[in-house]
Amino acid sequence: MKKEGIYTIWIFRGGPFRPIKIKLPSRSAKILSIIFLVIVISFPFITISYISQSAHVVQMKRERTAQRTQISSLNNQIGEFQKQIQRLKEFDVKLRIIANLENAKETDPFLGVGGATPSSQDPWEGETADLQRMQAELDRLCTEAEFREKSFRELHSFLEGKKKELACTPSIWPARGWLTSRFGYRIDPFTGLRQFHEGIDIANRLGTPILSPADGVVTRVFNNFGFGLMVEINHGYDIVTRYGHLSKSYVRVGQRVKRGERIAAIGNTGRATGPHLHYEVRLDGVPLNPQNYILN
Repeated sequence: MKKEGIYTIWIFRGGPFRPIKIKLPSRSAKILSIIFLVIVISFPFITISYISQSAHVVQMKRERTAQRTQISSLNNQIGEFQKQIQRLKEFDVKLRIIANLENAKETDPFLGVGGATPSSQDPWEGETADLQRMQAELDRLCTEAEFREKSFRELHSFLEGKKKELACTPSIWPARGWLTSRFGYRIDPFTGLRQFHEGIDIANRLGTPILSPADGVVTRVFNNFGFGLMVEINHGYDIVTRYGHLSKSYVRVGQRVKRGERIAAIGNTGRATGPHLHYEVRLDGVPLNPQNYILN
């Protein structure tokens, strides 16, 4: 039987260390040689693959960061879009109240946007779901915008034929200031009892101008025990506005006034805790909420 050859491998080390001698059978030496060659040949490919994978991971991280920024930006834009649509919706309702038109059929209520990303083993799934949800919300808002546009076209067509009536319909704030008391039941500041407040109170400095909210004719300028100096304007179409606690009146009975014309000044005459305007809107003698007749 032929004796297997022996290979000797010397490993020399620097310094005082003695060289190491390793003896290997020829078969083992050949196997080690093959393994070494495979490693040497494979190393460049492994290195290139690793570098490529690392670059891909970095790119994915950048894309994910960019996507998160995009999602955040879209979320903010949707929020602003929702607010604008809501303002249009409220404006539409006010116009229809003033025009005495039946409210159009409303679309579904607004859906909220936001919240945590759903948990998932794949971190991309939550962000993909967010994008899909926001796209659905944008589609719904676009439908709502188209509905409002149609409603405004209907209103425009109706109101074009009623310019004169609209000019006589109160639609602006009669004075600048702070709304200190709303229309409806409240506690009377003098008696402490629950009473119905037939208008709204707007507080500001003594002498602040009061403007006519619509065209009309001054029917009364008088003193009232509770409201002090008052002015009353008949706007036609059974609409009357009243102004109380005035410090001065700039109009006389029978005078025609235009929307935006100065008619009086804020005061604290009558039963008042400070300078403010008491403003009423009446239809057929029935007090209505003046805020339903304010568009600006």
